[in-house]
Amino acid sequence: MGIARLSVAATLRAWGLEVLVDDARLIASELATNAIRHAIRCIPDPEQRGCFRLKVERPSDHLVRISTFDRSRAVPRVVQAAETAESGRGMAVVDAVSCRWGIDPKPWGKGVWAECANPGHLP
Repeated sequence: MGIARLSVAATLRAWGLEVLVDDARLIASELATNAIRHAIRCIPDPEQRGCFRLKVERPSDHLVRISTFDRSRAVPRVVQAAETAESGRGMAVVDAVSCRWGIDPKPWGKGVWAECANPGHLP
């Protein structure tokens, strides 16, 4: 997840969107963690387990979309994790930090994306 966070931060800084770096890094980290967990469980080919693709886009001057793509068809969802649970909060974090998020089913797996925007420029 470190490389995902660093890549997203470097991209946003290059675009002059420093104000979004913290939220975007958190989103990238949570989406990457989910992609790895699902790809490890569902992929029989050891060479493909844990593999995912990260994509950072800028649909407008004030909006950033972070996506992960993996070969699992398991759909992430927001759940209420117990206070003592060590995991299960990832999509709740994404839901709280992003202005919107969604899932794009693919024939070979899925894409999960989340967007964050400059304050005052929410879509």
